[in-house]
Amino acid sequence: MHRILAENAEVRERRNQLRHPSYARPELLATAPNQLWSWDITKLRGPAKWTYYHLYVILDLC
Repeated sequence: MHRILAENAEVRERRNQLRHPSYARPELLATAPNQLWSWDITKLRGPAKWTYYHLYVILDLC
């Protein structure tokens, strides 16, 4: 029975499956300084227990 159903394209998932739409990845272009910035915050472990330092980095990509 499974072979006959497969030949007629009748075998599929019975539940409705949502499909995520594919989005185009944005492409950023900086042609001069001060147009495109990036940032990051990282938590660094300190010398003592439960001591942390926060490292903030901000970059101009051009």
